[in-house]
Amino acid sequence: MKEPDRNTPDYDLARLVETQKAFFGSGATSSVSFRREKLRELESAIVYHGDALLTALSADLGKPALEAYLAEVHFVLSELRLFIRKLPKWTRPKRVGNPFYFFPARSEIRSEPFGVAMIAAPWNYPFQLSLSPLIAAVGAGNCVVLKPSELAPATGALMAKIIAGVFDPAHVSVVIGGPDTAKTLLTLPFDYWFYTGSERVGRLYAEAAARTLVPATLELGGKCSAIIDETADLDLSVERIVAAKFFNAGQTCIAPDFVLVPESMREAFIQKATECLGTSYSTGDWRDLAAIINDFHYQRLQNLITGDAICIGQDVPSSRHLAPRLLPTANWDDQAMKEEIFGPILPVIGYHSFDEALERLSPLPAPLKLW
Repeated sequence: MKEPDRNTPDYDLARLVETQKAFFGSGATSSVSFRREKLRELESAIVYHGDALLTALSADLGKPALEAYLAEVHFVLSELRLFIRKLPKWTRPKRVGNPFYFFPARSEIRSEPFGVAMIAAPWNYPFQLSLSPLIAAVGAGNCVVLKPSELAPATGALMAKIIAGVFDPAHVSVVIGGPDTAKTLLTLPFDYWFYTGSERVGRLYAEAAARTLVPATLELGGKCSAIIDETADLDLSVERIVAAKFFNAGQTCIAPDFVLVPESMREAFIQKATECLGTSYSTGDWRDLAAIINDFHYQRLQNLITGDAICIGQDVPSSRHLAPRLLPTANWDDQAMKEEIFGPILPVIGYHSFDEALERLSPLPAPLKLW
């Protein structure tokens, strides 16, 4: 199959899916040794392009090199090496008990691939959240169409180059494009859907999967809360919350979105958090803080900042670096509490009893993580 032009969204997507279904039907991906060999080749390609990946991640998100390496490159390489090592064991049939009325039959559990998987990746960790599900899909014996986020174009283009150098397009292809490309993909007969991103768009992928009754994995966002009670080690809690919240400038789906702290400890928490942030980010050169992905999100975050916000350093609008903020007197009615923040802004809400805190949290949609 002729490889599509990766600089334009004008793909023959229907033909691509048909070709991948034919490749899967040929049994080419059924061999565990074949899967492991392709994963080894992918590992070598990522190591070779390591410096270029850090450059692309810096261009797209202003990611500091150490942060980008740990969260993106090292994460993916660790995942690859785990799959290469464990795949023979994971794919081995597992003998299970057999009802006596089926005697003399034997029963076992076999892990089988689905077919052609579609992976739609987000922009906040554009390499990690593209390659991690791709590794699992390839390791399981599937073919893959990967659509990276158009908001991280440098990383997407480099991923397309890496994938094209390792895989036959009939096995794995990267499709570059925006919302129109995604809409077309949603109409195609994939055998598995994997989407990471917002709840709003996630519903579209769930609907696409429901039309043909195929499985879907949706990794969606949410307002992850951090709860501190009177018994907590406040110094340790502050260090961990600050590190988790401001990594990638808060653009992480499992980052603490807000903090609930006993009213009697609120001032102490704010003081310690301000000191911790000052130690890490007060220089203002932002070598250790990622940028906000685009102007729209930069302005959206500015609109969530209240007048009494504690600001560490200065904003740099030209590079979309938003200085870390604490909202020290946040309450449940603030705009920042009505949407997922996804940025370096941390509301601090006081509570008078633990039961009160749980009562406030219980009606909210379930987040990905509770800190």
